[in-house]
Amino acid sequence: MYFLKINGAQLPVPYYYSVTSRDIESSDSGRSDETGVMHRNRVRHSVRTCDVKWRIPGSGLGELNVKLADALLRVSMLDPATGGYVELDMYAKDIRSDFYQHQNANELTSWWEISCRLEEF
Repeated sequence: MYFLKINGAQLPVPYYYSVTSRDIESSDSGRSDETGVMHRNRVRHSVRTCDVKWRIPGSGLGELNVKLADALLRVSMLDPATGGYVELDMYAKDIRSDFYQHQNANELTSWWEISCRLEEF
């Protein structure tokens, strides 16, 4: 079992994995008239985002960041809505690298927390 593959490469198992599915509505949606009735013009259904966090040693830091760097990522992800895997075109945004724990005065064995949001095109 895996949670994420990017361009066919399996990523490390994240310690945090949160999938959100939202609809995109046109600008003319809303409660704009005197009746107070919601007028909804749904343009696209179920656009997914996936917030992910990993804690990895410094030796894996560069490899993970390279996998997240492309402008277009073909992502195979575990989708809680279907209970299976879906393939989506996504991009990584808000990539953050936080130094987590220093080990043996060595950056390669020290731990980092990497987080990002994968957003569907």
